[in-house]
Amino acid sequence: MRMTTWLASIVIIAALAALGGCASWRAEKRSPPIGEFVDVQGERIHLLVLGQKGSTQTPVVLIHGASVNLRDMKLALGDELAKTRRVVIVDRPGRGYSTRPNDGWRLDRQAALIHQAVKEAGVEKPIVVGQSFGGAVALSYALHHPEDMSGLVLLAAVSHEWPGGVSWYNKASGWPIVGTLLRRIVIPVYAPIAAKSGVIKSFRPDPAPESYYEKSGLTLLFRAKDFRNNAADLRHLKPQIVEMAGRYAAIKVPTAILTGADDPTVSPRLHSAALSRELPDAYYEVIPDTGHALHHSEKAKVIAAIDLVAERARAEKMRQNAAE
Repeated sequence: MRMTTWLASIVIIAALAALGGCASWRAEKRSPPIGEFVDVQGERIHLLVLGQKGSTQTPVVLIHGASVNLRDMKLALGDELAKTRRVVIVDRPGRGYSTRPNDGWRLDRQAALIHQAVKEAGVEKPIVVGQSFGGAVALSYALHHPEDMSGLVLLAAVSHEWPGGVSWYNKASGWPIVGTLLRRIVIPVYAPIAAKSGVIKSFRPDPAPESYYEKSGLTLLFRAKDFRNNAADLRHLKPQIVEMAGRYAAIKVPTAILTGADDPTVSPRLHSAALSRELPDAYYEVIPDTGHALHHSEKAKVIAAIDLVAERARAEKMRQNAAE
């Protein structure tokens, strides 16, 4: 009887694992790579370059947040910005179709890989735009590579310590054996069922864009390796933010900080407001009646902030040239 039960358990686990593998295959079939790959420090970074190469407007780099991939930034801002300027959108290291090293959860490591990938793409001194977790990466980019950027735009960015931890499934993902079973069996099968309601929650109080779930390639998150990396990013985030928060005054590039007044995910008070106090020269705007996904719901205001940072960068360059 014990042998029969044991064999039945093995068969069930194998069947569920196969079902999880099929779910991952379907996710990649529906949302294949849409950009190009550049080799950086032994890793392959997937990025999408849009817009006219000869544009005189300052180029922009878009860095997406947790749980999503570069398609989110393409839908929100990339296509519109590309009408007037060069735009680079990246899959953050370990997310989407980008690879990463074992320490790729480090903000400075992600920033370094993105920085080098942007240079490989032939884009110089961009304005770096980061949303949510991507905002934390953008802050690290500004701290470590200020000479290679023209400005910084932070959208609902994670910047300071907050109470609480991470969701149970992101914590469990890091456990031996249990984490592997979770990522390979439970998440690929169960998560897509719950994801659509999660989209509604993340956009609240704004409605999600039509067909966002399908167009954003959100199901790529539910592949085992992508989910593992996303969970590791979130588990390791707070200690890095605590260490980084005391150094923001060193950021001297023109900066804009935007947040939604009704953001339930990244507290405007704990993050953007605190950051604006450390960067008093930054443009700071709290947008009423909008939430975490302001890069979608308040596209015009975000683009206006990017234009403002570009203008400030041009003015600063003119002052430096006049002083020489």
